[in-house]
Parts: sequence; C-alpha cells; structure tokens
Amino acid sequence: MWLPSLWGIKGQEDLGGGLSAIFNLASTIIVNTGAQGSTQKLFDRNAYVGLASSQWGTLTFGRHVNTLAELFYVTDPLYANNSATNMNVRLGYLGGPGTTIQNNFGPNPGVAGASLDRVDNSMKYQFKASNGLSAMAMYAFGGNAGMFSNNSAAGAMLGYDGGAATLRASYMQYKDSIGTPFRAFAGGAAYKLGSVTLRATYTQNKIDSRLNTVAMPYRNMKTEVYSAGGDWLVTPTIDVFLAYYHGKRSQDGLPDQVANKFYFVPSYFLSKRTTVQAVTVYERFNATGASLDTGTPLVAGARSSVYLGAGLTHSF
Repeated sequence: MWLPSLWGIKGQEDLGGGLSAIFNLASTIIVNTGAQGSTQKLFDRNAYVGLASSQWGTLTFGRHVNTLAELFYVTDPLYANNSATNMNVRLGYLGGPGTTIQNNFGPNPGVAGASLDRVDNSMKYQFKASNGLSAMAMYAFGGNAGMFSNNSAAGAMLGYDGGAATLRASYMQYKDSIGTPFRAFAGGAAYKLGSVTLRATYTQNKIDSRLNTVAMPYRNMKTEVYSAGGDWLVTPTIDVFLAYYHGKRSQDGLPDQVANKFYFVPSYFLSKRTTVQAVTVYERFNATGASLDTGTPLVAGARSSVYLGAGLTHSF
C-alpha cells in the first residue's frame, strides 16, 4: 500500500507572547475491517503534548517518530511512502528492522506496535532558524529500575532547506536491557530541477556486540541501505516516481543478505487532496537475501519477486 490509513486529533492553544500549547494523537486503522492497526496501543503513531514557541522552538513529551524517520520523510525517493516494502522505512528508520533488533532495543522492546521508528517515553526538541538551518534532539527513558540508561534511546538531526536544495544528517542510539548499544546514522539530500526532484540517501546501523544467544543473536549485526531516485511532475495532474534501493545485512559467521529493489509509481491527482497510484516493484536477491525481510511476501530462498498494487490517497 502506498500510505497507511490513519485517523487522529491535534490541536494548538495560543498562550500569548508567541507561546502555544500543542498536542497530537494519531492511530492506524485497517479500512477493510475497521480494526485498530495495533492491538497494544490506541494511538500507535504520534501521542505527545508540549509547548511551541515562535522564538525558542518546540518541546514535546510522549511518543514520537525517531530522528531517522524525520530525515527520510523529506529525502527518501518515495517520501517514505509504500512503507510496507520500502527498505528505508523498514531497515533505515527501523519500522520493521527484524526481531533481533525490535525485541531487544528501545524503551519498550518486544511489544506489538513498538517498532523503533517511534519511541515511547520520550521528549523531543525542535528548532528552525530563519536562514534555513534546523536542529532536533530527543531522548527516551528506559524502564529498568536502578539502571537509568538501559533500554533508553537518544538521537539528533541537523538540516538545511535553501531554495532548491534540502540536506539532512541524523543519528540514533538505542540500548538493550544490559546496556549493549545499537547505533544508527543516516544522510540524505534532495534537489529540485524544474519539475523534477532528485533524492538520495544512505543509512547504516549496527549492534556493537559479538553476543550470540537465543534471545540476543547479535553477532555484530550490521545493516546498510542506499537509495536514489525521485519524481517528475509530468503535468499538473500526473506525477511519476522512480526509485532504486540496495540493502545489505551482515553478521559474524553468517552469509550476507543482499536485496535490490526497483520502483515505478505513476500517480494521478483527482483533486488537490486525492490521488490514485499504480505501484510496480521488482526485487532481486542473492542466495540468502530473501531472509532480509524487505516486507514483500516471499517463498523461502526466492531470488526475485514482482509486486503490483494500486492505492487511493485522500487527505482530510
């Protein structure tokens, strides 16, 4: 699917002097059945409250997207759409990084709906200057009594928006219950040339441990994703996306898992707020690449796949 179905509420109350109270609550819904996207959380997307200042920036508390996701929202070739199979979403900003990572790291490991792309028990500060520079920092508290930093998370992002160019650099660190670090960083850029916008990213994350147990099969797990592509606004009503992704995961003593993915997505604007998309995806894997879990349903040991889909997107 091109975009998940969401509902939510958000608001802002003017407190005077350029200061406002803000909140944002959002949830995934399954349109086919009307069910919640998460059985564990009513608001599995954003869930935060805070203060926004026209001079000093914004400080919020609750459940936030990590700083890696903030980077890919503006520099991913598909703008982080088609999230179910987008390698920058799943492996880059940790929306579906695999059980070894998801079950061990972050403030709420192993709980359904607690993927590392969104961080519970966190505070986040954002600031944007008039010259196009921006900065962001966040910290998430761990839940281990007497061990303050275990299961914690922290991150930062720097950005620049100037004319045709957009630049982003981001870092996140997570810890498991015994303090093992899992570090991730990413860089991305976008450049607009008339009706064409080009975008490229690189991201890498690694568990810095040789530990190998049933619960923690770390083996210095390292994951990299490259991406390049963009979109061409052919006419005021037709936008065409092209994208390429290369993903690789390595672990000590195990064969590398490699996947290459190509997207072709024409999009038609029915109105300013409603579009339809046709999604074509081709993947190619090495001998063990199908185990990388790029989100595509695969037969074990598959060497290639073709995915066809269609979507309707409407913003209320």
